[in-house]
Amino acid sequence: MKHGTGLSAHTSPVVRALLGAEVVAYVAVFIAYVWIALPDAGRLGAWNAAFGVFAIGVPVALNLLHGDRPRDSGIRLDTLACATRGVALATAVMGGGVVATGLVVGGLHWDGWARFGERIGLYLAWGLVQQYLLQAFALRRLRQAGLPVAPAAVLAAGLFAAVHAPNWPLVALTAGAGCVWCVLFIRTPNLLPLGVAHAALAVAVYYAWPMDWHMGLAIGPEYLQRAADVARFGWP
Repeated sequence: MKHGTGLSAHTSPVVRALLGAEVVAYVAVFIAYVWIALPDAGRLGAWNAAFGVFAIGVPVALNLLHGDRPRDSGIRLDTLACATRGVALATAVMGGGVVATGLVVGGLHWDGWARFGERIGLYLAWGLVQQYLLQAFALRRLRQAGLPVAPAAVLAAGLFAAVHAPNWPLVALTAGAGCVWCVLFIRTPNLLPLGVAHAALAVAVYYAWPMDWHMGLAIGPEYLQRAADVARFGWP
């Protein structure tokens, strides 16, 4: 008997616990890096490069070790059209809410087409990577650990959101959006539209919400430093 996760229903509880521990341990290391090493990024070039290899390489290696195929990870074209329809609708709703909030609080701002293009390119690449980590690694591993759909989606999204602390607006948004993205992925696995949706929502938040809400989408100590500077000197 299968659960649609590639794992037998009779897999031992120890194996299931280890599968869940993979996700928790990975997120713990990621958060430790954000808080301990990232503030010294300027003088820790080699360590930052090593972490980049870890951040992407370890989940990919673990997925291969567990026998995940590219199609299991959502790297496929056969579900692209169906997945895009669902993701487009969800993104329109979430993006509309973000922009409407910005209009109400007077947060809309602009810094030129050049910077806009840079952000689009950055978030298209980084959004796809984050969706791989969220869906193909965290969510899939939690499902393999035996969690039903709803708890697995909530836990994966919650861990994803925790990385963004203490930027609480982003924590709340990524928790909610993460749950939606996880459910969409379970329904129709495909990373491509989710990566585009991630980029679209991130750019919408950046330009629609007041800068002193999200501090340029900073997280960890960088967010705290920017918040302190804004409190003292105002937004530059």
